[in-house]
Amino acid sequence: MKANKVSVNDIRSIGANGSITIELPDYLTCVSAKNTVGYVKKAYPREDGLKYYTSIKGNVITIGTR
Repeated sequence: MKANKVSVNDIRSIGANGSITIELPDYLTCVSAKNTVGYVKKAYPREDGLKYYTSIKGNVITIGTR
């Protein structure tokens, strides 16, 4: 999917062992999204015990849980 930014709600809505791949405008926006994932990890820990992960390739970020 294409988007201009990744929101906290987008990250929190990822299901167990799920992932989302988002094409963002540029690499720096991907880094910002990765920082948002770090915020969500600390502010809203998952109740199912899974952890978030991120992967950046160019201007595409994949966010998931495992």
